[in-house]
Amino acid sequence: MPTAPTSWLDTTVQILTVRLARLLAGWTWVTPNRITWFSAFIGGVLAGALILQGQLRWAALAVVISGLLDGLDGDLARERGTTSIEGGILDSVLDRYVDFLILAVLIWLSPQTYLAAGLFALLGTAMVPYIRARSEAAGKSSVASIGSRAVRMVLVILGLLTGQILPLLVVLGALSNIAALHRLIVAITPQNSDNETKTNTP
Repeated sequence: MPTAPTSWLDTTVQILTVRLARLLAGWTWVTPNRITWFSAFIGGVLAGALILQGQLRWAALAVVISGLLDGLDGDLARERGTTSIEGGILDSVLDRYVDFLILAVLIWLSPQTYLAAGLFALLGTAMVPYIRARSEAAGKSSVASIGSRAVRMVLVILGLLTGQILPLLVVLGALSNIAALHRLIVAITPQNSDNETKTNTP
């Protein structure tokens, strides 16, 4: 099975979440799935509500907490040896909802100003994980890219802290779509061509 690509930022964050997972491993009432749902609530519903209220810095804090929890659920499952396909699916699906909610709320703040850039960002954030999932489903390895979810969340945090929403959406859209194009090129490039030639030679 293809190995999930990991960026330097993902690796850095994981240093913290692995340690937290070890501390929580003995707390049986704290389960990976509960952390996944809580992460989605904090990063999607709560952050979205705070953005609508104009509390951008508190929303940034909510996104930070959600990002840490998003890595913690998988690390806790690995620490306990309870990883599952179902848990991975839940995590990925809720991540997509969180991404959508945050960008949709940012667009809602001023549709006339943010609509075009926001839709471009939504397209990129949807295509990056889709191309990865489609590639891995076909048995092909994906690649780490500059548009990983961790990088996108850092951009969202910076945009919220500075209040620069339009630049955030423009940069996020450009970065995520470049990352999607990069992964697409890798996905449609034939792999192991030498081995295939040898296999097909009579």
